[in-house]
Amino acid sequence: MESSGSLRHLAFFEELAKLNEADPNWRAVSAGLVVMRLIDEWIAVGTEAVRLDSWGLGGVREAIAEIPDTTPLRRILSAIVDSIVSAPSVDIHALAPRLMAYGQSLEYDARWALAADIYETVVAHADPVTDADLVVPAFLALGQCCRMLDDLDRAAVAYESAARVAHAAGDMFGLLRSRIGDAKIAVSRGNMPLAEKILDETTERAQVSGFDDLQSRSLHERAYLAGLCGQHERAVHFAYQALSVTPAPRDRDRILANIAAGLQHLGLYDAARDANLVLAVTSQEQYVRWMAELNLMELAAKDGIELQFDKYRRDLESADFNPMLRVTYLLHVGRGYHTLGNSDAGIPYLERAVDMAVQCQLNPLLFECEEALSDARRRAARPRKAQPLVLGVDLQSVVDAVQEMREVAEVG
Repeated sequence: MESSGSLRHLAFFEELAKLNEADPNWRAVSAGLVVMRLIDEWIAVGTEAVRLDSWGLGGVREAIAEIPDTTPLRRILSAIVDSIVSAPSVDIHALAPRLMAYGQSLEYDARWALAADIYETVVAHADPVTDADLVVPAFLALGQCCRMLDDLDRAAVAYESAARVAHAAGDMFGLLRSRIGDAKIAVSRGNMPLAEKILDETTERAQVSGFDDLQSRSLHERAYLAGLCGQHERAVHFAYQALSVTPAPRDRDRILANIAAGLQHLGLYDAARDANLVLAVTSQEQYVRWMAELNLMELAAKDGIELQFDKYRRDLESADFNPMLRVTYLLHVGRGYHTLGNSDAGIPYLERAVDMAVQCQLNPLLFECEEALSDARRRAARPRKAQPLVLGVDLQSVVDAVQEMREVAEVG
């Protein structure tokens, strides 16, 4: 542990090093850093650290004022500072909800390393006994961020910590959520039977306990797992079940993304496009919007619309992707070129996808990338559109529901 605190919030320093000072994102990250360092001082020194005539406090407020007032982040950071300034004593319990809101805002922008830093601050200073209602969600959110950063060991520790605190507090909801996290880790490590067992048990226990939100989350993960195993109709079925019981808009977006993926694998490209168009325009999360655009790029290639494919390729080329999304981008571009009949242009993308998947140990994606590269090198024919002529009643109801969503959203 560093004595001076100079190495704390390393994720913020690393993010700043990647940005130009003229970039509005630089001001947002810089303001976040000084706010977090002010919190460190407040915890260590006490309320003297934020007295009203403090030079440090003035500098923090000036940094926040540099953020455009049209962004929620400015209000979130201001609320954090106002909370510690008005507090009669150091009170992490009162501050933690505002920090959680900050972390969630960073997650929406796909800044998982920064969000993880916020959640780590919460769990480092909140009491796991008296503040279990804050610590459990913070550990769960930390696990999610670490997964998105492909740091599975760190994610597993976070989920285990969430389960331990939840168990001690008698928090069944938190305990079951941690089990979903365990299943996600099992999927990432390729242990599909274990993940399926955990999710089926969790779905049943959530239903018995009347936890609709948790039942939806478990069914959603079950859908994702079915898709990974090539059971795409089951994936759509599980996801649509999850959609019917979830109360959270953020979760609805992710579930709809799974439905879109399943529909695409089944050859229902029009329905898949409807779902992805809705997500690309309306989703709250940058990650979900990116995935939707990646899928729309692939669909454009399948339809032979090269201009649209190329537009998505160029628009997404400089996106700040995590390793999994970067490999997915390279795969979709390389495979898209091959589908369009220009395998030579796609092969370099697929070679980079394979190299990066190996480097980052993204095993499920690696197999897909290797297969796509082999197909491109052999100039193997790739089918474009294969719309089934007859749909079962259950699948047709999903297709109709997705089309209605697109019409309501007025996209496409």
